[in-house]
Amino acid sequence: MDWSEYKRLCDRPTVFSRWMLEQTRELIEGESLLADALGNALRGKVLDKPADHRGGSATDMFVLQLEMDQAAAILLRMERAEQNDRRTAATRRRGIGGFVAAWREYLEFLERVGSQHG
Repeated sequence: MDWSEYKRLCDRPTVFSRWMLEQTRELIEGESLLADALGNALRGKVLDKPADHRGGSATDMFVLQLEMDQAAAILLRMERAEQNDRRTAATRRRGIGGFVAAWREYLEFLERVGSQHG
């Protein structure tokens, strides 16, 4: 895979990094159904990387296929986590602002696709 194709795929609202999925999963601890859905995604197929990609497994990228209600529930929890300044050990320094934006974009994508098929 070449870099331009890889970047194009990674910029899609349905594509999340292993790192973000793992941190999201940590932030929603206690929500077993949502955590299980993210765990299933993390066991899925990783996007092929360009041959000269230097990132480790944290940079693995996955195409999510969650239900709209799951995505909405995760977004709500990310918004609450941001409002309450909850962080994981890995997000302690920079916070989780990008998480809310990514999950909102994903939910909005699912809503657009759902309205086109409904």
